[in-house]
Amino acid sequence: MSVTLASASPVTRIEQTGPADVRRLVTVQPGMCGPTALFAARVGDWTWESVSTVCGLDVFNAQDAQGRAAYLAFHYFRIRSGGHLTPERITFGDRLEVITRVFSQGRRSVLTLHRIRRLPQGATELDASFDLEEFHERPRRDCLYVENLNHWLTRGAGHTNVGLVHTPPVGFDHTRLPELPDVYSPKTLCRQARADHRFHDPATAHYTPSGDQLIVNHRVDVTRDINGVGLMYFASFLSIAEGALLELWRGLGRTDRAFLDRSLQDIRICYLGNADLDATLRLHLRLARDPENQHHERADILIQDTAGDRALAVASFRVHTAGPQ
Repeated sequence: MSVTLASASPVTRIEQTGPADVRRLVTVQPGMCGPTALFAARVGDWTWESVSTVCGLDVFNAQDAQGRAAYLAFHYFRIRSGGHLTPERITFGDRLEVITRVFSQGRRSVLTLHRIRRLPQGATELDASFDLEEFHERPRRDCLYVENLNHWLTRGAGHTNVGLVHTPPVGFDHTRLPELPDVYSPKTLCRQARADHRFHDPATAHYTPSGDQLIVNHRVDVTRDINGVGLMYFASFLSIAEGALLELWRGLGRTDRAFLDRSLQDIRICYLGNADLDATLRLHLRLARDPENQHHERADILIQDTAGDRALAVASFRVHTAGPQ
């Protein structure tokens, strides 16, 4: 059964197709494509919309028992290509079908999976079936997948962004959601990333280091990095990381055009903390290559607050370069 929630505009149509499932038909607009961070930001909005829809809770205005704003903050964000459709290939006017599934990760967390496909010209609906095995074990080449693990957070005291508190909001009932099997939970992966400051990825374990570590500083920019409630926006971390990657790219003698022509196959980022408005971030970047195919690369990034070297995020970008470098 399909229940239409919004269909007044051809730009986006949203339907709840099951107890914890949402389907969207989306026309790509300029504000959601180009830089990876713009695409991630739009998917982040879909996450909040989807949780609101299936949980019967207004995520955008959630509050804890003390009346403080509670935010469904991103802890882990992964963008994975099935092989053909990648973030940089999405452009103005593309018509996308987005299937979203929401899972419980306990009283204070939610996991959301999105499968994104470009609709053929004139098509209005494709096969909406989508399961966990497809995402983890047999991704479709024509699909792009996004996985989010979100924790409920609130500010403790004052306006600081340091030391946010895990607090579920009033009215959030995780028992309405299907349980995520432990084998598919990214929690262990995130704990390892926190401890080791890098992701463990069996698919790239044989990659060999290439070049020296690059260190890049970034002063928090209140005109670009801060969201509407004064926190560092989750998508700005991706923008900052890609800016540092561009510096690494140029240091290798590569062109900006070649940077845009990369194929982004797998992006992971684990958020470990937030930063205050006057913070300076330090990014540590290392590059590794597949010894069997030099066009396959992985960049590992650690983002720290220079005040106390506090780790804020761990990221990895697995890319295919377009040609000889």
